[in-house]
Amino acid sequence: MRSKHDEERRLRLALGDLVRAAAPPGWSDATVRCGQVGGFTRVVVDCDGVEIGVRGLEEQVRRLRELAHREGEGTWFSCELRFTPESRSYRGHVDAEGFPFPSGTGIPDIALLEELMVFPRGTVPGWLLDALPTAVPVGIREPEDPWRHHFDDSPDPEPVISGELAYTPIERMVVHASELGDGHERHLVFLTEEAGGGGDHLLFIAAEEGSEQPYWVAREGMRGTGSGITACVLGDRRLVLHLTPKAADAMETETVLTVDLNLTPDETEQLRTVLGKVFQKGSSNSTPSLTGF
Repeated sequence: MRSKHDEERRLRLALGDLVRAAAPPGWSDATVRCGQVGGFTRVVVDCDGVEIGVRGLEEQVRRLRELAHREGEGTWFSCELRFTPESRSYRGHVDAEGFPFPSGTGIPDIALLEELMVFPRGTVPGWLLDALPTAVPVGIREPEDPWRHHFDDSPDPEPVISGELAYTPIERMVVHASELGDGHERHLVFLTEEAGGGGDHLLFIAAEEGSEQPYWVAREGMRGTGSGITACVLGDRRLVLHLTPKAADAMETETVLTVDLNLTPDETEQLRTVLGKVFQKGSSNSTPSLTGF
């Protein structure tokens, strides 16, 4: 099951995809500014300083605030995320204290009350207290967190409700060792940054007979994908994987992952043989474009 931490990242990446799809040709920098109190939401997107319209952001903003909620501390009121066209990365920040809208914006009374009922907090910002039509609600039961019981053994990193946000997928690896499995039933490639299996790794496994997934490719921590490798280029010293955005996000890489191979020529030739079998084991319509095999 996906964790809250993973879902937050997935939603921020989805926001970036919506922005990229709506951005004009030649854009270089896009910023999403979100403000929300209760059900009152404002989302503004600008590309290179010019505001653009992007549909479908509000529901993702609402879910991001739910995921960031901390018991007794509430959640953020404003979030800013910056995206560029050439990378899956993002940078930004969130704020759980400041007024989240332009000065003079009126917030409906029901939204102010809803905020404290849904996301109760021990300390309420002065601007929210001043705007309340009545006393701060007390004795409101906090909503049950549907994730709470699933992750007690492996808790997520603490959600960020004030501070910086950053996600930087990798675009290059250097591997120094390989292990290959070329059995009749199963083909496997294991590439590691360090001899003996240390550091990051890439694991390629061919599909089992009758499997719905044509192959499995994973990095350290088993961040992986069972599809979405569109092309694989293998030279004498370098392996280049081209991935769909969805597969890249699952792997936490850019859509082009370059792998420098510090292997002997014999090891590279064996890699060429076995990796080709990994990708060709599945159905023909799932096989990536293969160059150098």
